Amino acid sequence: MVGRGIAKLSCGVLLLTALSFWSFGLTLLDRVVASVNGEPILESEVLLGKLFFGSNDRKKVLDKLVEDMLLYQYAQSKGMGVPDQMVDAAVNQILQANNLTMEGLAKELSKDGLSLEDLKNFLRREILATQGITALLLRETKVQDIDVELEKLKRGMIKVKREISVLTVDKAKGKKLLELTEKGLDLDKVARDLGLQPERLLVSKGDLVEPLDREVWAAPVGSTVVAEDKDHIYLAKILGVKEETSSVNEEELREQILRRKLEEKREELLKKLRSTAVIRYVQ
Repeated sequence: MVGRGIAKLSCGVLLLTALSFWSFGLTLLDRVVASVNGEPILESEVLLGKLFFGSNDRKKVLDKLVEDMLLYQYAQSKGMGVPDQMVDAAVNQILQANNLTMEGLAKELSKDGLSLEDLKNFLRREILATQGITALLLRETKVQDIDVELEKLKRGMIKVKREISVLTVDKAKGKKLLELTEKGLDLDKVARDLGLQPERLLVSKGDLVEPLDREVWAAPVGSTVVAEDKDHIYLAKILGVKEETSSVNEEELREQILRRKLEEKREELLKKLRSTAVIRYVQ
């Protein structure tokens, strides 16, 4: 059975409920149009796929059906299935969205050479290929705290800043500064000897003049760096590192990360399944 944690119908079912069945008026003579590992895909399924996926692009629909067949077969191989109640619930959504009775739906389907059983079989496969696969992948997909923190960094939600004490010295005092620093880079002592006051700053990368900024962000905490530009010499001691986090809904962020991970795993699975599958298209 499909995992209980995945309660919503796939977006494909929702698309299907928003479309009318009589938008394709040609009656079908059913035939095999492709096969996946010996299991056929029929012309009638292409028609249902157009409705289900909201596309008239035959190639795109057929490729999607092949993809879903691979996932369906994989889910079946793991012992999964779709209960009749779930299929019936999807059919009921279609009835409600199109203001039809079961008899009316059967009549509209018959105009295209389709039956209620065709529709149910199609829905069963699509539900297993979407919700079933999601349930399987969820067993091995976790969102760790480190994933959330890295995502915040990537999105600029965490601003890393450095706390520094910086002394700005006019180049006219450069010779005196050199003499003082020969005895060691004690920033506070140098400041006293020069009669200057260090500034205590909390800076982001790029806040300082370029030569000083480069040195401050390359040095480890606790060290003192020297930089200069045209007019000044700078001494800066790196006092520490601080992080500022923007307001964020962590549950929503975790959900977004989970969806991305699931999609990545789904693509990896499809690539693996395609590499060993026997797929044939019938002209």
